[in-house]
Parts: sequence; C-alpha cells; structure tokens
Amino acid sequence: MLTLTTEAALNILTDWLQDNIDCDCSLIFDNDDDQTDSAMLLPWVRQARNDVRTLRLLRQLHNDKKS
Repeated sequence: MLTLTTEAALNILTDWLQDNIDCDCSLIFDNDDDQTDSAMLLPWVRQARNDVRTLRLLRQLHNDKKS
C-alpha cells in the first residue's frame, strides 16, 4: 500500500494550483466577495510545504542527535 505524505500532497496541490493559474481558470474557492482563487492560495500552500519540509528536517536532525 502506498502512503501519501503531507509533503507529497502539498506538491500535488501546488502543481494543480499552478496549472489553474497557467490555464486562466476562474475557479473561486470561497465566495464572490473574497474571490479566493488559485493565485491567492498558491503562496500559502507553498509556505505550508516549506514548513512541512523544515519540520521533517528538524525531526531528522533531532533523531540523529539522539542516536
């Protein structure tokens, strides 16, 4: 059974949002007032992916230090 990691899922979401932007997709994720589209979400998803990577690396360092 394959396991989808959080980092891999965020990579997929990042690619999908970028594709939406590249194809001028008008998908709105919330409401007509806020107009949250792929371009608005992409930086937040990228930051979340970077945070997940940093956390994974810090865990590795911590575990290596304990060994």
